[in-house]
Amino acid sequence: MFQFSYKLKVAERVKAKCQRHPRYNPERDGRGGIKGGCSTCFSLFDLHQARLSLDAAHREFLRRATPWSHVRRPRNRTNSQRQKDPPFGSQPL
Repeated sequence: MFQFSYKLKVAERVKAKCQRHPRYNPERDGRGGIKGGCSTCFSLFDLHQARLSLDAAHREFLRRATPWSHVRRPRNRTNSQRQKDPPFGSQPL
């Protein structure tokens, strides 16, 4: 049986723009909007594509793994166990 736990938290905010092409938006313009082979614009486009790939991989993993995953719940104590354990400080002195 293969068993593992994972926790994914991506909390990264990137605010960047090309100094030569400040109006370039990789989301809207895509790869075709890069003018003159600008390396900064290519880096922005690659960063945007990497984020889209990560989001797609996470959605695909959840889609495939969710039917076999289960949430661990704490065990419930039975009434007999509760009666045996007196509350703290209830012992006579």
